[in-house]
Amino acid sequence: MGSMSFLLPGSLSAAAAAGLGEACVAGAGFHDRTPGPTVVSIADGVLTLSRDEDESGYLIVPWPVAPFGSLAIISSTLRERAEPYRLLVELARGKVNQVRTQAAEWHDIGLHTTPEFDRGVVEVGRQFGRALLAPTPEESDSLSTHVLEHAHSLADRLTRDYTRQMLATREKAEGRLDTRLAARHLCAPQRAAAAEYGRAFNAAAVGLRWRDIEAAEAQYDWTETDSAIASAQAMGLPVTLGPVIDLAPGMMPPWAAGWAADLPTLAACMCDFLETALNRYKGDVRRWVVCAGFNQGEGLGLSDDDRLRLAYRLFEAAAQVDSGLELVLSVAQPWGEYRAGGAQTISPLAFPDDLLRAGVRLSGVELEIRPGVRPRGGQPRDLLDTARLLDVFGMLGLPLEVVLSAPACEGTDRRAADQHQTAWASTVPTPEGQAEWGASFAALSLCWPQVRSVTWDHWIDAEPHLVPHGGLLDATGRPRPLLARLRALRNAHLAPEV
Repeated sequence: MGSMSFLLPGSLSAAAAAGLGEACVAGAGFHDRTPGPTVVSIADGVLTLSRDEDESGYLIVPWPVAPFGSLAIISSTLRERAEPYRLLVELARGKVNQVRTQAAEWHDIGLHTTPEFDRGVVEVGRQFGRALLAPTPEESDSLSTHVLEHAHSLADRLTRDYTRQMLATREKAEGRLDTRLAARHLCAPQRAAAAEYGRAFNAAAVGLRWRDIEAAEAQYDWTETDSAIASAQAMGLPVTLGPVIDLAPGMMPPWAAGWAADLPTLAACMCDFLETALNRYKGDVRRWVVCAGFNQGEGLGLSDDDRLRLAYRLFEAAAQVDSGLELVLSVAQPWGEYRAGGAQTISPLAFPDDLLRAGVRLSGVELEIRPGVRPRGGQPRDLLDTARLLDVFGMLGLPLEVVLSAPACEGTDRRAADQHQTAWASTVPTPEGQAEWGASFAALSLCWPQVRSVTWDHWIDAEPHLVPHGGLLDATGRPRPLLARLRALRNAHLAPEV
């Protein structure tokens, strides 16, 4: 059994202390840097991470970084050794290394950075040298904190420069982009809201809740889905439907959830619902998100292999209904935080790859990016880490679809609580914070050539949803600031029809 230990700073803020229990180690051999099972212990100012593997790896730990809030930060590769590392030194080293490496790679493909940025990269390297050679631990931690903040500021500037220049380059070569931009909804927006939707988006994403549609076995109510699809068609918007089967808590009807751990019966129930939905709407909808949360879901008493086999069955059933449909797999927690607990072993990247190797015809992979929400969401990451994530999943050779969501305020959200989702952001969420985060991550996703759609999940808080207070409209139907930001992105960069 291997372990790594880290000296904690003498003065530990409440926000920093709160994240230590979620520290983990990713093996150096994994390109996607997903963590492995990790046991965390804290004693006498030392954080110790233990795991079965006895090899080098990356430390991943949530840590507050001004002014960005708490972010999951990854170190450079560390070897196991008896002497503890200084935590802040290694976090600073990892971010400085990431910024310098990514800047060099993007320079090679034509990115232009400002002289101010270039001077900042040189200066942050000098600052790190001073932190590394500081005469006292206290001074080293103080300097490392400053380096970490400076490096994150440079990372943010670098990624925003890349986003802006990539959008300009693509538009010069392709004209306005045909990427779909949508917000997921369960039923048709009201007349005024529908007009607002049409101004902001060039596509529709219609969600399904199995528990509502088939509340009693073999008794279906498609009223809301019918109205949502009809509304999208009236606006001339292409439709993506789904996820049809979602393993998030509260999404399955109670009668079907009663078959937990009975894989054959559960598969039969899910395939029957999927086939019924496909046959009803295949003439109107050609792109379907077949299933979501299968790589991460812990419910229903299913093992990793069970969920993989179940996903295989669903895609095979869908292909038999109509081989010409576009069938998408949705991946939850794409950075793989769920693997740190040890109960699940298949990484987010390996799950679709395993299906492809088994012969499943996937037309795309959807990545859920939901910071600050449990249990479906993950730890917040910055723009540069998200750019790397898109690059990693691009290795699958499939089109990518990105689903974004984030809370806009605090407090209990009954519609999200129905699905056992809670917000845990280290900073108080605000509508303005949601707008800045959502617009920035949407722009990054839109600039990426392999991303063919960006969806905000969800449209309005009055409908059932996963992310507390995450709608573009609040529960009363009042627009939040993010809606105007997304409308501006659509008007600036996207084709009116796709």
